[in-house]
Order: sequence, then structure tokens, then C-alpha cells
Amino acid sequence: MESVKRLICMLLAFLCIGGCRNRQTLTEQQPQEPQQSTKIEVDNAPSNHVPSETEEPEPVLPLAEKIICVDPGHEVTSQRVQEPISPHSNATKEAFVGGASGRNQTEEQLNLAVGLRLQVLLEEQGAKVIMTRTTHESDMTSYKRAQMANENHSDLCIRIHADGSSDASVYGMSMLVPYGDQLASQDIVQPSQAAGECVLNAALAATGAKNNGIVQRSDLTGFNFAEVPTILIEMGFLSNPDEDARMETEEYRDKLAQGICNGIIDYFASVSDNQ
Repeated sequence: MESVKRLICMLLAFLCIGGCRNRQTLTEQQPQEPQQSTKIEVDNAPSNHVPSETEEPEPVLPLAEKIICVDPGHEVTSQRVQEPISPHSNATKEAFVGGASGRNQTEEQLNLAVGLRLQVLLEEQGAKVIMTRTTHESDMTSYKRAQMANENHSDLCIRIHADGSSDASVYGMSMLVPYGDQLASQDIVQPSQAAGECVLNAALAATGAKNNGIVQRSDLTGFNFAEVPTILIEMGFLSNPDEDARMETEEYRDKLAQGICNGIIDYFASVSDNQ
């Protein structure tokens, strides 16, 4: 009987030891709870800051902010009126006079054709252009044209003309500039002279025309009433058959307009350099 009791005790002890081992094994095999990470996460959300890119500024056009009055000389009109010659005189003259004529063109037609081309070129270079006329018919006297340039505070007024002579052999290009004691303002003399030189030189270079030089005038209403720098280009002689034929072509008219535009750019560049 005693031996049976010992056997039962041994059996119970064995079972107890085995159970403890099994519980330890299960505990070791059970996955542990992951520890909370202390790593700082990088915020990948898109930023509102956009890196600035280096942008090149738009180039400033050479005639930006310049006001230029383009005055194609003469017109088609039936009016017959007088206009003053100078603010310092009571003398008057016929306001509307016919210009020179070529074989197939009048001076009025040529002046307007070149003037409209010049308008486009100047605007492409940034200028604000004031046109005294854009059609053949007009009632703009020289006095009114000068006033238009003055009232618009033009930086330059360019008057476009062509020449004529009783001598058909005479040809070439010239520039007229204001001078004398009949002027409304002596302040325009020096800048007009400088502008005249620049425009004449550039127009000669563009066309290859003969240089007839710069002529100072004190008897022109458009000069005498001017309060802004004003010049007048005589593009060539319609009375000369060869020069008339050249000025009738689209190609030569383009050269005239381009040359005048180049000269205006040169003038304002020189003004800027001297400031």
C-alpha cells in the first residue's frame, strides 16, 4: 500500500514539472508587444514654399516711354486759309500749298506712305506715336500740326517731306532744323540739331542717297510754333527722274522709314548717354 502511494506521488510530481515547462515554452513563444518608436517622422506633406526661379527681366525697348509725333507733310484739301508764320510776328502765309510732284506720285502721297511705315516701326520699338494725319484728306495746317506735337508733350516731332526743283538734275537728301529769333522756344534749337544729324546720317546709310546736309530755317510755321524738338527731312527730289522712280518703289520707301527710325533710336541713345 505504501508503495502505491509513493508511485502516485511520483506521478503527480512528474505531471507538475511537465506542465510548468509547457507554460514556460508557451510564454517564450508568445510574441511581445512592439515598443513605441521614438523616431521622429519626416513630414512629407507638400510645402507651400515654391523655390524662386531666376527670371530674366524683359528687355527694355529703345523707344519705351517716348512720345514721337510723325507729321507727313501736305494733304488733300479744298480749304484756302491763312496761318501765322511766327508767334513773334503778325505776318501770315497760305496754310495749304501743293507739294512737289513726280511722274506717278505726289509729295503728299509719298509722305503719307513713308509716315505710316515709320509709325509701325516706331511702335515696334516701344514709342507712343502721334500722327498728324493718316489719310490723304486733311485740314491740318502747319500751325495745328505744331500745336498737336506741343499738346502731346512729344519728345520729338519728325516732319516728312520731299523736294522739288526746276532743275531736274538736282537730287539728294537734306535735313531742315529750326533756328532764329522767330522761334517760340530757343530751347528746341540744340536738341533739334542733334536729332537732325542722327536721323539724316541714319537715313543716308539706309538708302545710299546723296547728302545735301543740314539747313537751318527760320521761316517755317511748323518750326516757329514748336515747343518740342522738331526736324524736317527732305527725302529726295521728285523732280529728278531717277530719285522719283526710287521713291515710288515699296523697297525704297521701306528703307526711308527704317533709316528715319534708326536715326531716332540713335538720337535718344545719345541723349541717354549724355544724362
